[in-house]
Amino acid sequence: MNLKDTFLRSKVGRRMFLYFVLSALIPILFLAVLYFEEIGRLLDKQVYAQLGNAATSYRTSLYERLLLVDELLRNSASELGGDKASSLAKGKSRTLQNLGLMSPTGRAFRSLALEFPSGEVVSVIGKGVAIHPLSADKMEHLGRGEPLLLSQAASGRARIMMSRALNPLAPERGIVTAEIDPEYLWGDPETFPYMTVFCVLDHRYEPLFCQEPYQSSLIKEKILASASSSKDQFTWQKDNEDYLASFAELFLQPKFFETRWMVTASQSEDIALNPIATFNRVFWGSLVLSVLVAVLLSVTQIRRILVPLTRLTDGTRSLGGKDFAAKVDVISQDEFGELAESFNTMSSQLGRQFDVQATLSKIDQAILSELNINTIIQNVLLYLRNTYLSDYASIVIFDQDAPEKSTVHVVAGNGARPPIECAAVSGAILDTLLATPNGLWIADEAARKVVRAGLEAIGAPHVYALPIIWKNQLTGLVSLGYQARPVLATADIKHIRDFADRVGVALSASARERLLFQQARIDILTGLPNRFFFLDRLKQEIAQAHRGGEKLAVLFVDLDRFKIINDSLGHAVGDELLRQTGVRLRQCVRVGDTVARLGGDEFVILLNRLASAKDAAIAAEHAIAALSKPFLIDQIENYVTASVGITLYPTDGATAEELLRDADMAMYRAKKSGRGTYAFFEEGMNEEVIRRGLLERELRRAIAQQEFIVHYQPQINPHTGHVRSVEALVRWNHPELGMLFPLSFIQVAEDTGLIEAIGQIVLAQACAQFRAWQDEGIQLDYVAVNVSTRQFRQTNLVELVEAELKKNGMPGKFLELEITESVLIDSNDTVSAMLERLKALGIKLAIDDFGTGYSSMAYLERLPIDTLKIDQGFICNIDDEGGGGAIAETIVAMGKALKKRVVAEGVETKGQANFLRKLNCNLLQGYFYSHPLPAHKVTAFVRETDTSRRFRATS
Repeated sequence: MNLKDTFLRSKVGRRMFLYFVLSALIPILFLAVLYFEEIGRLLDKQVYAQLGNAATSYRTSLYERLLLVDELLRNSASELGGDKASSLAKGKSRTLQNLGLMSPTGRAFRSLALEFPSGEVVSVIGKGVAIHPLSADKMEHLGRGEPLLLSQAASGRARIMMSRALNPLAPERGIVTAEIDPEYLWGDPETFPYMTVFCVLDHRYEPLFCQEPYQSSLIKEKILASASSSKDQFTWQKDNEDYLASFAELFLQPKFFETRWMVTASQSEDIALNPIATFNRVFWGSLVLSVLVAVLLSVTQIRRILVPLTRLTDGTRSLGGKDFAAKVDVISQDEFGELAESFNTMSSQLGRQFDVQATLSKIDQAILSELNINTIIQNVLLYLRNTYLSDYASIVIFDQDAPEKSTVHVVAGNGARPPIECAAVSGAILDTLLATPNGLWIADEAARKVVRAGLEAIGAPHVYALPIIWKNQLTGLVSLGYQARPVLATADIKHIRDFADRVGVALSASARERLLFQQARIDILTGLPNRFFFLDRLKQEIAQAHRGGEKLAVLFVDLDRFKIINDSLGHAVGDELLRQTGVRLRQCVRVGDTVARLGGDEFVILLNRLASAKDAAIAAEHAIAALSKPFLIDQIENYVTASVGITLYPTDGATAEELLRDADMAMYRAKKSGRGTYAFFEEGMNEEVIRRGLLERELRRAIAQQEFIVHYQPQINPHTGHVRSVEALVRWNHPELGMLFPLSFIQVAEDTGLIEAIGQIVLAQACAQFRAWQDEGIQLDYVAVNVSTRQFRQTNLVELVEAELKKNGMPGKFLELEITESVLIDSNDTVSAMLERLKALGIKLAIDDFGTGYSSMAYLERLPIDTLKIDQGFICNIDDEGGGGAIAETIVAMGKALKKRVVAEGVETKGQANFLRKLNCNLLQGYFYSHPLPAHKVTAFVRETDTSRRFRATS
């Protein structure tokens, strides 16, 4: 291929040219468009910002002028008050200057008049205007000593008037009204920013002032679209010319009792965006020049690349045809010359390596297929002896645990294979080999020290020894013996190393296979059989018991409260306790019985050839007694108990799976009976499992189909009767059974982990509903949401809560999370950090059902808890005279001492409410005030309660 004339004859050349051009063109065009759009956007933003600043500045000047006018009018009202007003009414006059009606910049009023209750209007300046009658709220505003601003939009100039009471304490005695001079109020257009047009519209978007009256109707249409905002921007057109505009709202209600004014500033788009035209000419010229330079450089570089590339391509084709003698002639002082030289070296070595790799491939197939170590070693020895023409080849496999039992495999020069023998290898020799991973030549005497069997009869004086090291461990030794020492090149030694590595891989794979087989059957921590081994053993014992008509028992042993020790003292202590548990259980059973660990803190015992069920009970008692003794770990005594479930063959099940499952259920029954005991399986347990399984499936369906809803129970201030907050309570709107309360499903949700999804549903609905109440004007301090222990252990709980707050635009102070006391007993750095992160969001934290768990003063002082909720069990026993309320009284006193909010739930009688009110309990919650209500009924309840409270306050 001749590339000296033109590169366009080459497909690669054309493609490279295209890529070169595109690689330059696409980024340039992309950046050009990006910069062009960004500059335009920034310029638009700057123009709008300038217009916004102009509108804001003009709005400020208007407000300042109104304040000055108000000051002049207040002075006028003071001057015209009392006898002076009577004098004016009788026809006396005063000069404008004497009344102080001049602003620092000139005349401020076009007219000034007094209006008396009789309806008489006395003009002081110009022709006054009567503004009576005024509404009651405007008269009240004047009575507070504040000015009243009135505007009258008109097709021409609008009239702006301001009134004040002659006597603020008695505005009904008369008012003074001035019409503000438009030239003074709106200002001199000559002082406005260059080519900027201002307009002022009243709250009905009617023009009060506009430099160009024809603009007012166009601006009115545009500003109506943005009327919901106090500050915005828009565009409009006149005679096919675009204008940019921004408006700012002038709030007049608090001071002047006048609805807002809209101040707009407009500017022609051609004038505002004039700088971009100059930028376009320079920018696009530079872009074209950059593309031309990229094309020129691309053509030059492609021509320099294609010639050596073509020669390398031809050489590669020859190499693909197994012509390893092919050479590539490239005379170049750059990377292409180095590549050609490397290519020629590579092709000369590939021929030799090809045979080696083919042999290694066969060995690899043998490793992957059969993994017969002896066969693989013999094949390696035959290849090494034949390839490197040695008098013998041997491989020694070291036994790490017993070096004297190392085995020697030998193939002699004549092909003879002496039997595999044992050899003793000293530690010094092992250290020497490990220190020389690249191999070494050793003399005859040293060779006999390496191995003492299999090689002495051959008597080769020169031995090349290469250690087999796999994963930093010396596993064997490859030896080649010669009568005369040959020359082994670096490539030869590398090939021998490849074969040695294959042997190392085979040995490692064989060891790993043995280890996996052991791990598949033995628990690593305790050395006991694991679940798979136990099930296999149980199946064998069932088959034997079936043939002999014998009985056997399965005891499912679970440690009580092991998690507390594991979490509080660490996993190392927990692991040691599990190891000691395995030892004690083995000591409790007979020689033929089996003890296994299923996982975690669950163990199982297989008792065969039982005479009666009583023997199983005795074994369970022995196990419980053995595990109840203290475990001494790191000089610390640790105590646990065990719950045991027992199943019998053949009465409780016919298969291994059935017996193990039923024993597990019986164990849970033992835990419910108080822990530290045993229980036999009963058929009713199976029905309970089926029921729970059905309920779990329905719960999953209910979550997917969004059948959970939230009701809210009000929390009342007992002193005012005001609804301060609500607690969110989940309900299941079952399609067949109707509305279900948490008691019927919450425990299963906890056990199966579905409580996390249900809790997220409740949190989302509660936050959204609280936001809706706020929009409706329902003012509540917060909404309380329960968080289960399992939810609290979620690592992303804080992120989930924060996401719901942001989603609903809800500050954290409006949300309270109620946690159980079990969180406090598990208190550690992680729990404390979680609580602190929640508090950082502003969220309130409450302890639910306080007094029934394990809380202590230390926890309450250390953790950031805001609220204590007294469990309703301490409230229901309070009678009308306060009897039975000692615990509640104690909790309230403790909460006050710790500066915590105290909420009592379960208040059902008036006597209970009165008692708790006397204790100064902060909030009460219960059926006495209200059942949990749907959201819309909460709205009605709050409004009705507020209405009743206001009525009682005024009656």
